[in-house]
This record gives sequence, C-alpha cells and structure tokens, in this order.
Amino acid sequence: MTCPFLKEAQVKYCRTSSVRKLIPLAQSTRAEELCSSEGYRNCAVFRRQPDATGFAAFGTCPFLHESLMQYCGAAPVAKFVPFSESLLSRCGNGSHRYCELYLQMSHPLAPPETVDGIPMPAELAYSPNHLWVDCAGDGACHVGIDAFLSRVLGPVERIAFVWQKGRHRPTAVVTAGGVDLEIVLPFPMLLTDCNLYLRANPERLTAEPYTRGWLFAGTPDPGVVEGLLRGESAQCWMEGEVHRIHEFLQQLPTPAGRTAADGGMFSAGLARCVEREHMFALFQDFFSPMREQE
Repeated sequence: MTCPFLKEAQVKYCRTSSVRKLIPLAQSTRAEELCSSEGYRNCAVFRRQPDATGFAAFGTCPFLHESLMQYCGAAPVAKFVPFSESLLSRCGNGSHRYCELYLQMSHPLAPPETVDGIPMPAELAYSPNHLWVDCAGDGACHVGIDAFLSRVLGPVERIAFVWQKGRHRPTAVVTAGGVDLEIVLPFPMLLTDCNLYLRANPERLTAEPYTRGWLFAGTPDPGVVEGLLRGESAQCWMEGEVHRIHEFLQQLPTPAGRTAADGGMFSAGLARCVEREHMFALFQDFFSPMREQE
C-alpha cells in the first residue's frame, strides 16, 4: 500500500546544465521556452557543447529530457524522486504510516483497544518483553515499545541507539529517572533505520509509543514474527502482566509499594518512584530480551 500523499509528475530538465532544475510540465508553457522551440540555438549552455553544430537542425533542444517523477504532496517543498527509485523509500510501501508528514496530515486513528487500561492495538504483534512489531506487505517491519512499558518508564530524558544499520538485535538505551535501561528486541533483524528524531524529542517514546515513538525499522528473518503474541493470546498475556506487576510492587517496602494501586492501574513513571535496585529487578523480570513467551 502506497502513501495517499504520494503524487506523480512529468518533468523536464536540461541534461547538460551544471545544475539540474526539474520543471513540471503542467507548470510550463512550451511556447515561451527556448528549450522547446528553435530558440534553443541561442542558449549559452547549448552553444558550449562540442557537438552543438550538428544538432542545430532540430526543432527542439536535443538535450531537453523528460522523465516521470514522484513527490510528497504533504511536504511544503516538492522533492522529486525518479519513479524507478520510489520503491526504495517508505512512500511506496506500508512504512509510510510512520512518516512524520503522514502522521501530521492524516486523520487521527481510532483509539486502540485497551486491556486493563493498557492501550493495545489489535493489528500489532507483541514480544514477551513488551515490544510491538508491525510488518508491511513487503516484509519490512517497524518496532517500538508498548503502552505497558511506556507507563513504567514515564518521561524519558535521553535515548541512544547502539546500532543504526546492519544485522543485530536492535538495542536502545533509555534514561528515565536518572537510570539507564536497555530496550532490546529479542531476535535479530537487518536493521535499516532508527527513529533518530527521538534523540532530540525523547518524550515521544512514551507519549506516542505506537506512532511517532517507534524505535527501529528493518527486516527480520523469515518466520520469526509469526511466533509473537497476537489477538486474544496477546490480550490474555497483557492481563497477566498487569496482575504480575501489581504483585511485584506490593512486595516492595513502602513507600515504593504504594505505587501499586488497589483495584486500579499502577503508578506511571515507576523509574522515578522506586529505588534504583528495585527498578533494575523489575526491568529484568518484565523487559529482558531473554523472557520466554508464556
């Protein structure tokens, strides 16, 4: 599925000019141009060509070239991309749903389903350590943290990516409440992109975990994603996780134990509410990449 803001335009340009200026045909008037008439013979760029004399009999400039281009209709300035290269960008596949311009211009999404107060989009797959995975039809996937992990973290101060390209288990180090914590995808993938905007706006990671807060993009090994949690199984798993974290917090000494509300949702931003060693223990129990699917 291509982006609805992806547009096409036929453009023309001079193949001999030192600066390639692309002019959409729909915005040009051929009768007033040197290139599209016999007036090209007076063009200084044409006359500098070593074989200009042999082309002087043409009705239009022989160095005038036309090509089909694509561009983003949502961008304030159109940047033309050759049609043959469009599949190399996110515009030509399902990855466009995580583009900043698309998220700004598209209609707001319907609120996702919730499980015990935790938003949980049904179309995503979930790893046991609370990362979501969304794969497009071409196999390219986006990865981020779910709302359970974002609630535990609360506002994030810094984000660093261990790798930005190559085949790895994608890893990010987030700092919340002054504590550095590793977020690791449990399986390797060919990492093609990281959401580097989060380094300047780390608050997006937890404020918009399912959209602008995505972390990684890439292609996992065949069959890996099929083993993740989906649908009813994912919902049952999340219910168990909410119950488990309440039990974990109630076992902590006060005042940390008060972060588990009776009959309600646990306090947001636990990284700022519990002692450092308790936070590391919680992170190891719930968010370690070594956790097995239950």
